[in-house]
Order: sequence, then structure tokens, then C-alpha cells
Amino acid sequence: MEPPSAGPRLTAPLLRVYPALGLPMFRLLWLGMLPSNIAWTMSTVATGYAAFILTGSATVLGLVSVGMGVPMLLFSLVGGVVADRLPRRTVLIATQSTFGVATGAVTLLALSELLEVWHLVVFTFVQGAAVSFNMPARQAYIAELVGPRLLRNAVALNNAGLNFCRIAGPAVAGGLLAVPAIGVGGVYLAMTTMYAAVLVSLFRLPPTGAPSEPRRQAGGWAELVEGLQYIRSSPVLLALLGLAFVPLFFGMPYQMLMPVFAERVFEVGAAGLGMLMAAAGLGALAGSLFVAGVTNHARPAMFQLALGVTFGLALAGFALAPLFVVAVACLVVVGFASASYTALNNTLLLSNTAPRLYGRVMSVYMFTFAVMPLGTMPAAWLADHVGGRATVAGGGLIVATAVVAVAMLYRPYRQIK
Repeated sequence: MEPPSAGPRLTAPLLRVYPALGLPMFRLLWLGMLPSNIAWTMSTVATGYAAFILTGSATVLGLVSVGMGVPMLLFSLVGGVVADRLPRRTVLIATQSTFGVATGAVTLLALSELLEVWHLVVFTFVQGAAVSFNMPARQAYIAELVGPRLLRNAVALNNAGLNFCRIAGPAVAGGLLAVPAIGVGGVYLAMTTMYAAVLVSLFRLPPTGAPSEPRRQAGGWAELVEGLQYIRSSPVLLALLGLAFVPLFFGMPYQMLMPVFAERVFEVGAAGLGMLMAAAGLGALAGSLFVAGVTNHARPAMFQLALGVTFGLALAGFALAPLFVVAVACLVVVGFASASYTALNNTLLLSNTAPRLYGRVMSVYMFTFAVMPLGTMPAAWLADHVGGRATVAGGGLIVATAVVAVAMLYRPYRQIK
């Protein structure tokens, strides 16, 4: 019997829309991980700010970003094997501890005024390595806790929490950085405290959730190969992974080009940049909550098709918007459609995967996120040579066309349940 202290009582209407919240252990995990997600998004602001203040160079921001991306490329697949071989709660505790220790070290350096850029690069590398193990284990652990019936609802709620933190984290970090008495060191101290709070909630969770299929007695390499062969043999998983990659590579680089639109296209400065980012973030939060409430859609493939086309066309509309207010409105739709599309793709991947392979399949899914910086580099080059409007609009149209092509030409995708 699950402890009554695992969470507050919820109203019946809320549970009808989000039934996964009726499971105390999932609710504890979901609420308990919010501080970690907020700390993570705070880190993206604080680390870039600290690097820029230390050097006055924008180039160093790319170096810090690479520090995050390289370990994700190197370790994502290994993280999936670990998530399927070890107790998933144990992996979460270990990785959250790593986040906390690394952040605590930067806190001490910042408060002692000894912080240097290479410290920040090492910090982002450690973060990237830890998240390579954390995310596959977290997704697989959610699946264990809730079971197949509530899986889509639970994963969509998890994505909603992430998108809420995308809004809250940068706002909190920006507010704290603006207070001279707090500064960079104070922000990292707050992040360290949040990671510590997450560990307390993780220790209250059960070591395992629902029983899964018996694990095969095989080495790590053999299990990695097994996972890749499993994906290769599944037309549905191949389609879903391809549909995860296309928006990330061609569509999502628009986020890194937002300063171009704020400064050169609409000439609205930093305040306008904040409005653009907030519009996308609010749309993303609404999209995640929407998908969590309609996870039992009878034709999920067609639903995802509509979201993918909407994302691509809205992105093109944003890029070509004649007025700033129109661009802001388009970004709300962009955020809504992209978050809904991603959340649905995530849940469909898990729904069409054997439980014992959750970690490995999700690690390949996460691998697609690691290559997103590769899409940003050519997009930035094109923005300098053909303009930001044409670059982003072209990317949006590629996304819409690719999603339609898969839906029309690849029959296994249309049979997804």
C-alpha cells in the first residue's frame, strides 16, 4: 500500500484529465523533480552569464555549449544500457548527486572569486555526462511506476513540468543575478540547495516500480547492440525517431537565432527578446498540458502529423511576420505545437517499446537531442548569408514537408497505436 503522505489529495475533475496524478508515487516523483528541472534551466542562464562576464566574448558561449553537447553524444547510448541494467531509482540518485556536487563546486569557486571559464566548461561537461544517464533512467522509471495504461498521460505531464521550468528557471535566475548581493555565487548556491531537496524526495520513492520482463544475462556491449537491433527491426520506432530528429535539426535552431530577430529584424532590443522567448515558453507549457489531457487519442499518428505541420507552418509564419505582435502570436503557436509534438512522440516511443528496453530506446531518442547543436551551426551560417527570415522560414517548411512525407509514404507510421 502506498503511503498517504506521498502527496496531497486531488480533485476529481483534475484526475479525470490527468489520471497519472492519482498515483502517489508518480506524483511524488513529478513534484520532487521540479526543483531539479528549475535548477537545470537556471544553470543555462547563470553559466552563460558568468562566462560572458569573465571574458566579454560571445564566442566563449559556444565553447560552454559544446562542453554540454560532447558528453551527451558520447554517453547517451551507454546511459540507456545502464538504465536497463541497474535499478533506475539508484541511477537517478547517483546522477542527481552529481548535479549537486558539481554545482556546489562552482558555488564555492564563485563565492571565493576564483571562478574561471575552464571551470565552467568542466561543469557543463559533467552536467552533460550526468544527464546522459539521468534522462533515460527517469523516463524508464516513470514507465515502471505508472504502467502501460497511464504511460502516455504520465510522460506528457513530465514534459509539462519541464516546460513550466523552462519559463520559471530563467526568470528566477535573471531576478537573482540582478541583485548585487546575490550575484553568480548566490544563484549557484540556490541551485545546489534545489538539487539537495530532490535527493530527499528520491529516497522516499520505491527502489523499483511495476515488475518488468526478466533481464537477460548479457554484457553491456551485447545489451547495447540488442537495443539498436531492436530499434532497427521496428518500423514504428524508426519512424518515430526520424520524426524526432527532423524538427530538432531543422526547426528548433530558431531558438538560438532569436537575438537576430530581436536586434536586426524587429529592432526591439533585449526587452523584445524576452517577450519572444516568453511567448514560445508559454505556448510550450500550454501544449504539454494539452497533450497530457488527450493522450488517449484514437489516431495518435494523425494527431502528431497535424501538430508537426502546425509547428512547421507557424515557424515559417513567425519568420515572415510583418509586425512584431504577429511574430509573438506565431511563437505562441510554435511553442504549443512543438511541445505537443515532442511530448506525443515521447509517449509513442515508450508505448511501442518492450519494458525491459525502455532505457536503451530512450537513450537513442535522447541522442537526437544531442545533435541539435549541429543544426544550429549551419542555421547560424545561413542567417549571416541569406538572412534570419529565410533561414527560419525554410527550416519550418522542411519540417512540415518531412512530417507529411512520412505520414503519406510510410505505412507503418499510420498504424501506430
